[in-house]
Amino acid sequence: MAGCATAPKGEVAIRPSPQRQATHQVVGESIVASLGGAGVTVRWLSAPAVEQFYAARPGLVYPWPREISKAARPTVFLLRVRNQTRDEVQFDPTLTALVTQDGRRERPVSYEEMYERLAGAEDAGPRLLSLQASLFSRFVVIPSGGQREGLLVFPALDPEARHLLLDLASFFVGGRNTPGLFEFQVTRQKME
Repeated sequence: MAGCATAPKGEVAIRPSPQRQATHQVVGESIVASLGGAGVTVRWLSAPAVEQFYAARPGLVYPWPREISKAARPTVFLLRVRNQTRDEVQFDPTLTALVTQDGRRERPVSYEEMYERLAGAEDAGPRLLSLQASLFSRFVVIPSGGQREGLLVFPALDPEARHLLLDLASFFVGGRNTPGLFEFQVTRQKME
């Protein structure tokens, strides 16, 4: 999950950039969009926000042991989809990509990859159950009027990343492909 290069010093923050698509708007730290009539909200989660995400859900525990998350902190996005259409929404998160300004594409880390890494960790059972309950890692179908939320987890950011494009390439409403592109900027705050 970690890159080979040494990252610049400082805390990473990922914030929404101005959006080029007319159906997208920045609302606080989130990007809100209409994809074929389905409401989609995307927000980057910092390490403390990921911990809060799990703490706010009864029965779930923070899935990553501290030594893993600190060594190679994954890049985590919260994705909410509300199907406000009369049609079914289908979404394949395995075809999602996080694209850097130089065209480097990262796919989400699969549940299977996380399972291999966490299977031997202390309290592996509750950690793996929490991941199963919270990740978008398998094909998703949302009926009319339904909603789902989950996490998209990508490898640690490349130290040179300055601009990110979250590409929901496989998002279908009523059988029509309605891809979503969400733009973010990466900042690093120097630590003193």
